[in-house]
Amino acid sequence: MMPDSTKDREIVVNRVIEAPRELVFEAFTEQEHIEQWWAPRKATTHEMDVTPGGVWRYSQPGRGGAEHPFKIEFVEISRPTRLVYDYGSDSADAPEPVRTTVTFHQENGKTKVTLQLLFATAAAREQAVKYGGIVGAMQALEELADYLAIKR
Repeated sequence: MMPDSTKDREIVVNRVIEAPRELVFEAFTEQEHIEQWWAPRKATTHEMDVTPGGVWRYSQPGRGGAEHPFKIEFVEISRPTRLVYDYGSDSADAPEPVRTTVTFHQENGKTKVTLQLLFATAAAREQAVKYGGIVGAMQALEELADYLAIKR
């Protein structure tokens, strides 16, 4: 048996969301939804094209008022079961983006959402963990669950 060569480079979190899979998928891919839960409320979307090869660029204010630009490039969109994208900073000197795979499994009218974040290196993963990457991913799913609870 071959060892899993990505375990030291990945973060995996999941949560069961009390909403139908189609709605949860829409919350990840439609601008009017995603802006309500994804990032801090003061984030600004600059462009959003949710198609394979399409890009979502947004920025959010940081400490001291500086804007932090982010870029998501969509790799695979398999509605309503799977979404794959590369996520990272939108700057010339940005580190390798994080390949994120989101799966949506329907379970008795609810949806189990699993986020797999795959970093370019184990060191990049460790850096993300150090700065709250696991907690951040879990908080994002909590924000999503709270947002969809209001929408229902």
